[in-house]
Amino acid sequence: MKSKISVLLVLLLVLTLALSACKGTPSSDEPFEYGPEIVEEPEPEFFSALTGLPVESEEDANRRPTAIMINNIKKALPQYGISNASIIFEALAEGGITRLLAVFDDLSDIPQIGTIRSARPYYLDFAQSVDAIYIHIGGSPEAYSQIKSRGMASFDLIEGKNNAMYWRDKGRIQSSGYEHSVFTSGERLLEKFEAEGTRTTRSSKYGDVFNFSADALYDGSDATKISAKFSSYKTGTYTYDEAIGLYRIGQYGTSHIDAETGNQLAFKNVFVLRMNSYVIKGDTAGRLRFDTVGEGSGKYFVNGTQTDFTWKRSDTSAPFKFYEADGTELPVLPGDSYVAIVPPDAEVIIEGETLEDISENLE
Repeated sequence: MKSKISVLLVLLLVLTLALSACKGTPSSDEPFEYGPEIVEEPEPEFFSALTGLPVESEEDANRRPTAIMINNIKKALPQYGISNASIIFEALAEGGITRLLAVFDDLSDIPQIGTIRSARPYYLDFAQSVDAIYIHIGGSPEAYSQIKSRGMASFDLIEGKNNAMYWRDKGRIQSSGYEHSVFTSGERLLEKFEAEGTRTTRSSKYGDVFNFSADALYDGSDATKISAKFSSYKTGTYTYDEAIGLYRIGQYGTSHIDAETGNQLAFKNVFVLRMNSYVIKGDTAGRLRFDTVGEGSGKYFVNGTQTDFTWKRSDTSAPFKFYEADGTELPVLPGDSYVAIVPPDAEVIIEGETLEDISENLE
């Protein structure tokens, strides 16, 4: 009798253990796993040469950028599509106004870009420094001459054969004037490039635009607001927004807005380059030349910090190179970049600097 009871007790114990295992009690041999299996994301393989950010394919990484002349006079605002630019160059034009050269890594899905303005020789230099296809409408005599002599890949929208590449906005014609009404789209540009057999792969002689380094350490807080005076007409402001890790762009005393999105322009990196410029002798329109070849000083702003550097450039078709005081190439964090090119004596005020610092900054 006792033996039967013992057998029954053993069977009950085995059954209890089995039921416990079914309810999820971990065994002594195998650890219990909570939640779904964690799958590690693969390391990015391809990166944009303009931003240093990951892209999907080798084709994307080698895509040739497109540089578009953008109107920046007050009456021509707001602009469209420029928040899609990977790099924006801003420099003076005649009369103290500025123009933008918006450099796009990817033109797809940009329904409206503009308004578009005419070419100047130094903007050709900026475009060639990144091996870009150059888009403009009209240009100065010197710009036309240099486009031809350099054999640049460029499209002048004023030419009849390029009519399909743009349209004029009737509302802009009425409010701002005929010369401030030209728009294009990514689709129209890409269709024309394909039809003309334009090279759309970057040249092998061009590497990354900047010396990108995701490991570079910039964690100070001494440059949260910058003001750069291009002229009595135009001052640019760059205000660091810690919440998004970007500098918000301002001009004419207010936010610089892309009307396509309704949002303020914001960039990871801001570069202020001091570059000599002068009025072309005998030019009745007051057009400028810039010394884009040679070297000059600059400041790099990122994550609320500032770093001094020297820019160097060997030729009008060569890329810009930035160097720290010890001669090493300036490391740049991946992201979109805004390049403000101001006169050597321009007032550049950085939040937190003393009056003595500002005085030295103007020397």
